[in-house]
Amino acid sequence: MKTKLKLCLTCFILITTSLLLVAGCAKKESISTTTSSQDNSTSTFAVSEITQTLGDDGYYNGSFVVPSNGISFILSVFKDNNGSAAFYSLSDPDSTDILSSSSTPTLYGAASGSTSGKGYANVLVPQSPSFKAKAGTWTFKYILGDRVKLALRTGTFPNAATIFVQPYITGTTWSAADLNGALSVMSRIYSANGITLSINSTITISDSQYATVSKDFTDTTTSALVSQGSTNAVNLFFIEDYAGSGSSGILGNAAGMPGSMGIANAWNGVLNSLTAHASGSTLNEQLLGETAAHEMGHQLGLYHPTEANGTTFDILSDTAECSKSSRDNDSNGEVSAEECEGFGAENVMFWTPWSSSSRSAGKKQETLSSHQRQVLKYSPIAK
Repeated sequence: MKTKLKLCLTCFILITTSLLLVAGCAKKESISTTTSSQDNSTSTFAVSEITQTLGDDGYYNGSFVVPSNGISFILSVFKDNNGSAAFYSLSDPDSTDILSSSSTPTLYGAASGSTSGKGYANVLVPQSPSFKAKAGTWTFKYILGDRVKLALRTGTFPNAATIFVQPYITGTTWSAADLNGALSVMSRIYSANGITLSINSTITISDSQYATVSKDFTDTTTSALVSQGSTNAVNLFFIEDYAGSGSSGILGNAAGMPGSMGIANAWNGVLNSLTAHASGSTLNEQLLGETAAHEMGHQLGLYHPTEANGTTFDILSDTAECSKSSRDNDSNGEVSAEECEGFGAENVMFWTPWSSSSRSAGKKQETLSSHQRQVLKYSPIAK
């Protein structure tokens, strides 16, 4: 989530017995077990459902095989009726549980989601260069969930990447053509970082109920909107505005870090508020493009390098950190972009944008670190 005013909550919760609870996003995903794929000369993306068995220890157990040409995967557990979903363990072919606090490297406390801990949890490999989708049999355990799906990318390891993007627009204040400038900004940002975006024509959703929606992906209307997204692209929903309490100052938010990939469900997309980027009837194309690039980064597995409190940082070792102890010059408990200039504020994924005066002076958020670029290039949905 990118905000003007307040902290984006971290997207995981740890509960007793070290279950990883992902911030939940909404209605249950499709129960279909069909497999989808993308044809490409260098990589293939496929989604399948994994059968589990109930063990004597009370946990559900399952396994899957990553072939020798495996590039990346996202393992997702779903819980009906928006119940809490959580993995207990995920062990690689060398029997290292990458969700254990004692393993090295570890995703303990960093496996992903969004903000409410309901309905959906996932683990992305690799979510940093410290991890690899090792060839062989992976095993997992979970206690909260109803089904598990695997989105697996195989093929040639990438030096570059292409990611398909599907934009949508709701409401009647702006039209699809009004997004062209912002989409060009977003495309330029990713291109400068070695990732090509193939952006489909914007789809207009005319149903008035979707003009303004809740930021909460468990909301019935938000869920229905996002579930319309493509299974072969990152879905960007440009809504007219957010509805409900708690949405003041929000520019955009994603369904997860990462969200779901390859499955039509309520976690398969991001929201961007057009009203929050407007001056009168004019959209700020640069800011909107930066926000769309930022939320897309979340959907593909990137965190804020520094959170608002200046004490929480992402798991990547090469992203700049902006510490509250040294950079919170006004002592308000948060680190602003201006306070973090030269310490990560220029990064696409910084938690908040530059102030309007800084933007007027030409300051932009368009950079990504080498490790951030690798996470994006290795994304299961990239080609």
